[in-house]
Amino acid sequence: MHVEQITTWEGLASLEPEWNALSGDMPFHSSNWLGTWWKHYGDLAQRAADDDRARPSDRLLYVLAVFDESDAAGDDSKRLVGVAPWYLDRTRVKGNVLRWLGSGEVCTDHLTLICQPEKADAVATAVAESLTTRLDDWDRIDLSAVDSGDVAIERLLGQLEERECLVSRQPADSCWALDLPGTWDDYLASISKSHRKQLRQLDQRVLQSGRVRWHQVQNRAEFEAAWPILVDLHQRRRRSLGEPGCFASRVFHDFHREAASKLLECGQLRISWMELDGTPAAAEYHFADRKATYAYQGGVDPDRLDDEPGRLSTILCLKAAIEEGHTKLDFLRGDEPYKAHWR
Repeated sequence: MHVEQITTWEGLASLEPEWNALSGDMPFHSSNWLGTWWKHYGDLAQRAADDDRARPSDRLLYVLAVFDESDAAGDDSKRLVGVAPWYLDRTRVKGNVLRWLGSGEVCTDHLTLICQPEKADAVATAVAESLTTRLDDWDRIDLSAVDSGDVAIERLLGQLEERECLVSRQPADSCWALDLPGTWDDYLASISKSHRKQLRQLDQRVLQSGRVRWHQVQNRAEFEAAWPILVDLHQRRRRSLGEPGCFASRVFHDFHREAASKLLECGQLRISWMELDGTPAAAEYHFADRKATYAYQGGVDPDRLDDEPGRLSTILCLKAAIEEGHTKLDFLRGDEPYKAHWR
């Protein structure tokens, strides 16, 4: 195994095809997501211009690309088998800290070393050896947003401990997930009697009344129509609660618009909006792989809360995920009450 440190945008962009292939169909692991994050968040000067709260630090790209040269036909032939998607956050207080690409206000979940499962041990060993024998410009590694029991990260931590690095573990926020059965009726049968009754009444009273039109983005034209609806509904709802809303950050907005556009081309984007009585009342910003839908963001019309647009939209998205054959709806990080309610 050979490890190369990627420190430039050009070097990062050159990895994109192999990186995307290596990530499988997990959108949060792809270069489409993490590489695009660096494009928008890597320049701290740009971020500081948009956000007066930006703290004094210096971000340097610090991706470790692991190549397998054992089956190479020649000196110039190498195959990407692993990626440690990091940047170096040089701070005055905490020193030089390695952090995940995709962190901060974007709140990327399920982060890990990106590799095929059978290569996890070899990739973790190569990364740990490189960190402890060749790279000495880091003081700490902050591996937040990692799933409990993640094999690649556990092996990396074990290798670092063997090399006399101090490792500490602590629980983080939960990622709530709903296991999906084969049919909508099976889902209804799995929940409490009172919740089942509420959903059936809402389905019959509103969704089957002809008052609702549901749109799921399938192409570029529909994406262009849906994006401003999503942003508007999200911002209006958050402002009604006295909050600025996520899309008030220009860099957040621009990152997501570009990343969503790339994921649309890969078939991993699930943006939808619901019209109630002819006007948009709710929108959802989700992602998908072959088995799961990831519920990232949404918005509702704050003037129509009595119509329960959020619940109606969730019903439609649940039905769509089940029809698509997904076995999980992942609500991602956070302990908002509605997540336990649906589960």
